[in-house]
Amino acid sequence: MTHAVAIVPAYNRADTVGATVTALRTVPDVLDVIVVDDGSADSTASVAAAAGARVVEFARNRGKGDAIAAGVAASGAPEVYLLIDADLGDSAALAGGLLEPVAQGLADMAIAVLGPPDRPSGFGLVKALAAQVARAETGLELAEPLSGQRAVRGSLLRSVDLAERFGLEFGLTLDASARGATIREIEIAFEHRPSGRDLSGFVHRARIGRDVWRAAVSRAGCSKTVFHLAASLLSRVRTSGRRRSQPASGQRRRLGRRMLSRRRSALRSWPGRRLRSLRQPSLRNATSRLRSIQWRRIESRLGVRWRQRARTWLRLRLRRSSNDS
Repeated sequence: MTHAVAIVPAYNRADTVGATVTALRTVPDVLDVIVVDDGSADSTASVAAAAGARVVEFARNRGKGDAIAAGVAASGAPEVYLLIDADLGDSAALAGGLLEPVAQGLADMAIAVLGPPDRPSGFGLVKALAAQVARAETGLELAEPLSGQRAVRGSLLRSVDLAERFGLEFGLTLDASARGATIREIEIAFEHRPSGRDLSGFVHRARIGRDVWRAAVSRAGCSKTVFHLAASLLSRVRTSGRRRSQPASGQRRRLGRRMLSRRRSALRSWPGRRLRSLRQPSLRNATSRLRSIQWRRIESRLGVRWRQRARTWLRLRLRRSSNDS
């Protein structure tokens, strides 16, 4: 059995921290749950204590990095640390799947890849920057470089200097890779509450971006970070351009049906107008057969851009048929 300690940094999370602690206590390998109240103005500390957690309280908000450091200092020396956000609620019971690869020696750090959010969040710039720096500095292709749900080997977490505030997870990834640690990502259906696209959400993501920038500069250097920022901006612009140019699957189907209907109507209308102008019954039958068989074949082969050439060819064919008759 693995001795694991769960550390839960919490700031004004009285609504969800109780359910999160209760769920973590059901995970078999988690022997202790430490909630670090990061200067909350609500009843986060009392709710966490009532749920059965050990609580470390800050008098003022000091950030996620200091909260995790305080939890590590109060934990002793467990084999594995489980870093869990306070907003997971009942889904924190799935943390056993995150502990498994570390407990079995398959990884030194396991990072949870959460499902898509229920509502639109940010535009992904900070995440793209973190992924770009991680790719360049560690060679890892991370889907969630900023994920806060992690299982880390105890000796590894105690050996690194944790980055400040929201730069904690990103700095931990770079520091662990620099020490030769094995890092794996695991898909786990944790449920969390992402910030939306309102003023408070943008302010929150701006703070995350600031802290990630500081962590990247302190580890990769300022010039490299600026270069990676430019590369991530370019990749986001290209991705958004492709998304705008390619409609959704339902829109593509409707657009395809609309274009097919227009082509069919053009096939019906143009030869009909030509036949009415010629007023020759013999040619009408010949052109009708040609319209139903050959014209569609020509249209599919040549496409819309060659329609004029096809019309010219058909006109010459009609003239030859009229001369032969």
